[in-house]
Order: sequence, then structure tokens, then C-alpha cells
Amino acid sequence: MLRAVTFDLWETLIHEDAASEAPRRDYRVHEIGRLLRDAKLPVTDEALVAAHREVFGKMEPFWGSNLDISILEQAKMFIECALGGAVDGKLAPAVLLEAAKHYGEAALKFPPKQSDGARAVLAATRASGLRLALLCNTGRTPGKVLRDLLAQFEMKAFFDVLCFSDEVRIRKPAAEFFTRALTRMGVRADESVHVGDMPDTDLVGARAAGMRTVHVRRDGTPAAAAGLADHVIATIAQLPEVLGRLMSSPPSAPTPGPPKTPRPSDFGKETTHL
Repeated sequence: MLRAVTFDLWETLIHEDAASEAPRRDYRVHEIGRLLRDAKLPVTDEALVAAHREVFGKMEPFWGSNLDISILEQAKMFIECALGGAVDGKLAPAVLLEAAKHYGEAALKFPPKQSDGARAVLAATRASGLRLALLCNTGRTPGKVLRDLLAQFEMKAFFDVLCFSDEVRIRKPAAEFFTRALTRMGVRADESVHVGDMPDTDLVGARAAGMRTVHVRRDGTPAAAAGLADHVIATIAQLPEVLGRLMSSPPSAPTPGPPKTPRPSDFGKETTHL
């Protein structure tokens, strides 16, 4: 029996536009640079641009251990990369909070796009009586901002549970990230299926939690390792057919996937959306 569906966000329900990368970076550089200079902390735009690149490298020890930090901590790390040292005692807490706001809200200024058919799929899944959860690894765009984007896309109301890594401080593929959502929905792993595009985060993590899996394999993306995906679809619009079959069939134990320790480079777009 199928009772719940958990969804990945980036490149599953929403699609990143590569053309947004530079405008978001420039927005952060301009707004945070202005705040720092007003606070008598001189910094060049070149230093801020370099810090924008550097900060993701500093995040890899967390992400490679399936952990995460808040957007405030990441923004502070960004500023310290730009200034070349700690800002404790140099930057007022209110200014740091304002900087973190600009750092995280760049995606509201230059938003991603909905995946074709995503909202209709969520509506149909909800109408079928299934419970829905969103499980999202965040990068520079925190859960608070993603909630706003989901509301703008008229998707937020479909979900019973929203889980963002910067808020719970763990990331896919940690099995706990999945089991927390299932517990909050009151369902078992064998009553649930996870839908996502990244084999090394979505599929490995869902398998570790005991869930079935649907791989959204876009054009040109690699196939999942054998045993990781129960179903493969090319677009999210194909999901209702799969869910219909799962709802009409008895539950079966998922096939265990091969053990794997993900590397930081395995996280793909989920760790690089801007």
C-alpha cells in the first residue's frame, strides 16, 4: 500500500536557469559590499566575487559528511573569506543578519523556473489521498526563501511536511533526513516512495531509509547504479502513471542498493544551486 510520496526540489519540481548564476552573484556582491563599506570594513568587489567561489569549497567538509549549517553561518563564512579574517567584534549582529538576508534572497530576485507539469502532478498526487513531503538539500538559498518561492509557484500548500537541510542541519543522503519526514507524516518507509533526480543523494538516501524510489532522469544525465531506482521517468509529468501502479499493487521490500559513501563532488546541482 502506498500512503506517501516524498519529493526532491531542485531539478525535480523546479529547474535552475544557468543564466541566473551571474545576476544572483552580482546582487550578493553589490548588497553585501555596500553593507560592509557602510560598516567601515573596506572590501573590493573582486574580493567578494572570489569569496563567492571560495565559500562552497569551505562547505564541502559539512556536505561531504551529510551535514549542513544555517544561512547566517554561511553568509558569515562568505564575508570572512572576502575580508580575509574573522568578523567577530567587527560587524554588528544586525548588519550580519541583513547581509545573510541579501545572501539568501538572491533567488527571489532571480528565481528558478517550475519544471513542466510539476504543479499539476502535485495537485493530482494530493487529490489521490497521498501525503506529500519535500526533502531539499539547500545551497545558498535557504529553506525560508524556498518556502516563499514555493508559495509563489502555488506549490507549498500541497505538502504536509517541508524539510530543508539548512534548518535540520543534515542532508541527503543521510537516512535520518528521510525518516524524520516519514515520522512527521505518520507513515512507514515501506508505505512511501521518494522521487528525485540525483542517484547519490536522492536514491541512495531513500534506499538507506527503506523506501522505494523513482528516478527523474533528465536528458543527458547518467543512469543510477543497478538496484537504486525502482522506476525511471524522463520528466516529473510522467509520475502519476507510476504512482497509479504503486497504489494498486501490494507493498514490496525495496531492493537494497550498493553501499556507497558519497563524495562532495557527487552532490551535483543540489549543492550548487545559487
